[in-house]
Amino acid sequence: MLRKLSVLIVIFYFVLGSGAVAAQSVNSNKDRVLKVMTRNMDAGSDFYYVIIAAQNPSSTQQDILTAITQTYLEMRTSNIPRRAVGIAAEIAKTRPDLIGLQEVTVLSTGPYLKPPTVVIDSALEVLLRSLGERGLHYAPVAVQKNAQVVLPAFGEEGLIDVGLIDYDVILARTDLPVSEFKLQNVQQGHFSEGATLNFAVGTTSIPFLRGWISVDAKLRGKSYRFVTTHLETFSPDYQAAQTNELLAGPLNTDLPVILAGDLNSDAHTPSWASGPAFEILTAADFQDVWSRIYPSEAGFTWPLHLEDSGYNIGPPQRIDLILTKGKDIRPRGIARTGTNAIDGVWSSDHAGVVSSLVLRR
Repeated sequence: MLRKLSVLIVIFYFVLGSGAVAAQSVNSNKDRVLKVMTRNMDAGSDFYYVIIAAQNPSSTQQDILTAITQTYLEMRTSNIPRRAVGIAAEIAKTRPDLIGLQEVTVLSTGPYLKPPTVVIDSALEVLLRSLGERGLHYAPVAVQKNAQVVLPAFGEEGLIDVGLIDYDVILARTDLPVSEFKLQNVQQGHFSEGATLNFAVGTTSIPFLRGWISVDAKLRGKSYRFVTTHLETFSPDYQAAQTNELLAGPLNTDLPVILAGDLNSDAHTPSWASGPAFEILTAADFQDVWSRIYPSEAGFTWPLHLEDSGYNIGPPQRIDLILTKGKDIRPRGIARTGTNAIDGVWSSDHAGVVSSLVLRR
């Protein structure tokens, strides 16, 4: 459903609509200033109820079913649609040209042992609708389906199946003429089987697929590559393997490159235990935009609040990052978004990060 939606929107805006909205072009791009964003939309749970129950050798089937049910209810209570509207407001305020989204969730249910086809929440659909209601012109460049999980849970009348699909997405502005902003060579992929962590939940082994999306673009004739990803959080070894696959894959280019994503690697206090991706990438000559602009500020992005009923997940970290490589990219500014709750509701447990980058001649 999401892939069909993205295809239709891309066809409409990029093929049919570009000429009609060219007059809305912004002058700032004439100076080759590109604005990019990374935004973890937050599934609504960090899944610790399930992880704790699954790792406890004394857990019964009842315990695991209860943990899955708690997680499902937590995701529902987090109000995915309302939070997506909050993220649309952040985008409206900052107007990035390209956006890397992570934890873009579709939550569904169905009868036990049957496909969960009843969609309860779809974060991307609400986000796109809210952007349109604000008069903003964005469309998916690519929608990457990652982990797809179906597990039983307790419903009001007995057992049900709960489905979770995790996506990464790149959104792009569609109100700029091709002469200023042209997208091409869209690529996407999953990390290899050897870099994919498997979770055991009861007797079920679940591969938690993660991947990446890249797009090559031209901003007034200057070419660059934009990449987004969401790296493994539960294993430094798997995260390192994924990072090395990125370096050998989409990040291996002669183009100036921008990596914007939830790397699950603490750039404030780098270490292997807190996620090796940051140090691997900086050793490969990637520059951290935040530390270049604000070298003495922590810039924490996660956790803004605690999920899983306050499960202690440790100190705050800066894991939502924008990194660049290439002498032709110069950072101009960077800021966090979504750092306050709106009417008591946080848009995500992550802050968004938006950066303005100058593409030199």
